[in-house]
Amino acid sequence: MPDRELHLLSASRMPTSYPLQLAADETAAWLHGYAALWHPAALFGATQAPQASVSYDHDSPRPGAVYCTPRGPHLFQPDDWRDRVANVGALAFDPAPGRTETLENLVAALREKEPTNPLLDAPADVVQPFLGLGFGYLVLDNLFEAADHVRLLDGAAFWADVTTATEAASRNEPFTEHLKAAAEKLQQAREQLNSSRMYWVDFVQLDPKNLAAAWPESLASGWPVCVCGAGEVFEQLAEQEPERLAELKAKFVQDLPSAVDLCCGAYKEREDALLPPESQWWNLRAARATVRKLFGADAAVYNRTTSAFHPQLPGWLHHMGYKHAVLISRDAALIPTIRSTAVNWPGPDGRAIDAFCREPLPAHDPMTFFNLVYHMHQATSTDSAPTIALAHKGEQAFASYRDLLALGDLCPVFGEFINLSRYFTDATSGDYIGTQPADEFFNDYLDDRVTNQRRREPVSGFARHLRLRRRIDSAYTLASLHRSVTPSPGEEEAKLLADLAAVETEIETAGVNQESGVGSPEPANRLEQIEASWAKKLASRIQTRSADGQPGLLLFNPCGFTRRVALEVPGFRGAIAVADPVKAAEFTADGTARLVVEVPSLGFAWVPRGGNAAPPKPKMKLADGLTVRNEFFECDIDSGTGGIRSFRDMRTRQTRFGQQLVFNPGSKMVARDVSVTNSGAALGEIVSTGDLVNDRDEVLATFRQRFRAWLGRPVLELCVEIDVKHEPTGYPWHAFYAARFGWRDERGVLFRGVNGANTQTGVTRPVSPDYLEVRLGSERSFLFTGGLPFIQRHGNRMADVILVPEGEQSRSFDLLLATDRDVPMQTAAGWVSPTPIVETEKGPPHFGVSGWLAHVDMPSLIVTSLQPCAAGDGANRAVALRAIESAGFGGAAEVRFARDPFRASTIDGEGNALLPLTLVGDAVQLEFSAGETLRAKFEWE
Repeated sequence: MPDRELHLLSASRMPTSYPLQLAADETAAWLHGYAALWHPAALFGATQAPQASVSYDHDSPRPGAVYCTPRGPHLFQPDDWRDRVANVGALAFDPAPGRTETLENLVAALREKEPTNPLLDAPADVVQPFLGLGFGYLVLDNLFEAADHVRLLDGAAFWADVTTATEAASRNEPFTEHLKAAAEKLQQAREQLNSSRMYWVDFVQLDPKNLAAAWPESLASGWPVCVCGAGEVFEQLAEQEPERLAELKAKFVQDLPSAVDLCCGAYKEREDALLPPESQWWNLRAARATVRKLFGADAAVYNRTTSAFHPQLPGWLHHMGYKHAVLISRDAALIPTIRSTAVNWPGPDGRAIDAFCREPLPAHDPMTFFNLVYHMHQATSTDSAPTIALAHKGEQAFASYRDLLALGDLCPVFGEFINLSRYFTDATSGDYIGTQPADEFFNDYLDDRVTNQRRREPVSGFARHLRLRRRIDSAYTLASLHRSVTPSPGEEEAKLLADLAAVETEIETAGVNQESGVGSPEPANRLEQIEASWAKKLASRIQTRSADGQPGLLLFNPCGFTRRVALEVPGFRGAIAVADPVKAAEFTADGTARLVVEVPSLGFAWVPRGGNAAPPKPKMKLADGLTVRNEFFECDIDSGTGGIRSFRDMRTRQTRFGQQLVFNPGSKMVARDVSVTNSGAALGEIVSTGDLVNDRDEVLATFRQRFRAWLGRPVLELCVEIDVKHEPTGYPWHAFYAARFGWRDERGVLFRGVNGANTQTGVTRPVSPDYLEVRLGSERSFLFTGGLPFIQRHGNRMADVILVPEGEQSRSFDLLLATDRDVPMQTAAGWVSPTPIVETEKGPPHFGVSGWLAHVDMPSLIVTSLQPCAAGDGANRAVALRAIESAGFGGAAEVRFARDPFRASTIDGEGNALLPLTLVGDAVQLEFSAGETLRAKFEWE
């Protein structure tokens, strides 16, 4: 048996100080070529481990040597080098981009030279452990190089074990123990170099376009993996590939810990960061429910493909039952710069979640394994718990991944594979990073929706969904108020709630993509019918003892704060008096009544549908010339542009905002007409019409702007209608029609609404579906966007609310302006919330013309939902209230209902009881921290 040397001749080496980027085929051939030298047939008779060598040292081939010559940088070998190889009895083979072809090339070359070699036909299960050991040897040798450290491996003993294993394999004898002994020597050398235990996290990302892709070998072999996907993708897997789902489901054994983590942070991948909080919680709840239904296990790890990060997320994940999160941007979204592998990420409410932050390396890419030494050296040098993450995305893993697993079967030379559930308990608890400001997060949904998705309503879809979500919440609130005053809910109520849940699922699944003119408007219509049904049931309940023969309107307020709502109601029979709850009224000749009605929080107000009172006299001129006003503000319209010349408060009379419509990159707003269209006792209205023209006076678009001031309401309503003649094209942050607002002083500080919180902002694009605030000293000026989230600053004292980018089909948009709001989230939520109205033939309820049915006495607690829920033992019925603290201050509140509950407790987002609450008289005591999201359950006997 001739002695032989094994050499990979190449100018390339595994990088140690910085990553390299080579052609994928060249890199694959290099790795396959070196691995092939560890084939037991090549090792048979070898005197040393295979080496990556420089070609110049082998211009004169050595007798009996085996040379691998991968493609790549030119080797500058003599022209007759192949002849020299043959003349000295050596052999050379060329690696290929595929592992199988490379091994076949090697075996063919060996068979020609050594037809009696007993290992030429060794099966794959014999060959693979040798290849795994070889990969470990290669990586370890280069790790010493990266650390500039002397080699600590006992080379002679290591090679003796390899030789013994090769000889045992040639005799068909057990050889694995010898390879394990060799692998243990690699481990000992690695631990002398760095004693830190290394961790490997294996992510499997389900690809909805390739659900038939096989699971990685790690899953089949029982290694820990993290399977990631949206809830609907898991459902698609169950429907389209039941066998693959069964393979995954088999990894979950009841009452036993699983090596598989199901990482599911959304039922549907969508633009959650700009959606209402209740929509985001629905997505989280639906994701966990789907995983529980399919696998009988909980999704404990939050992970998404489409980023939806924001400061409140840690507390919300706790609220919904998640334990860990993956804080990685996979779609170029902006997130905080984090150098740690894992962090302890707190929200504004103080609740923190452990988040994994290491970007996974693609397991299918040969460059991952060619650069592996660099990544491992960086991890051991900088991480408290050195960690490498790999990601499988529907493509077959590169062959070196199989080598890595084979090495792990022999010995954990480079650490262990681990799932995230164990990672945060066994490996690290994460570095504390503090609460992150909203400006650290940015998801460019606008560019994605315009450029990639080509949506027909990339902007207005958010506003539509916001109003649909508030109508869903309104229907649930009416159902809850009805339940709170009605013992023993019946089958009709249960059916209505089931129908409401089905509509909610349909609307939330469509999200912001339920575009007008596309598909059926049926869900929205059904939602209105269900809301009307609950309003009628509640009206019937509270009017049980009301007098008949008194036609009226019963208005309901689904918000947790008092609202003054503006109504235009046709068919009124005569004027009514302006008295509680009516704050202002005017009546037209055609029988239309314009009313401002104050409705208590979570309560009702009854208004007669006619009367014989004297028509109300105007208290002030609400519109004249170019000005609309009420007791709170005054707004001058510019006669030349048709925009706002000055929006100012009546106390200081300082200009807060000016406004124009613009086309970016350039336009001029020219008014054709500005006229007063209504000036009555309740409503002042001015309408301006005109054109947007370019520098050549060509019409880009025509516009109509309506400015409304209602007596008693501290907001200016602005309705913008644009008829686009020249469609914007290109990057949506540069080409658009927008409403541009300016403020008088560039020293103004901007704040914005972010998921219920008021947060300072200094970024160029302070996106918010709620509001933008300009604060100058004690002045607070608000622009409420009503779900139009895309805002871009223009200079130091202007901001554009983008209305029409490329593809946008909507042409009508609503905005609000206000001054000095103490709790701006009340205005933001109240404006987009419906006011259910029931026409009734009965008089007011026996306990008054208006009143609350439930009440929260803390204005900063914004009630986002009030929903019926399952009652506990001894209870007849129950409702759950969820609220967000919006002012940034902790405290205590009292919650009351028209009928006193007998028991209350805090619950999490899935309805699990947390702590009992104290009842003091008719009030439930509720304590909360700053920025907290809390949910409480109230039960009646």
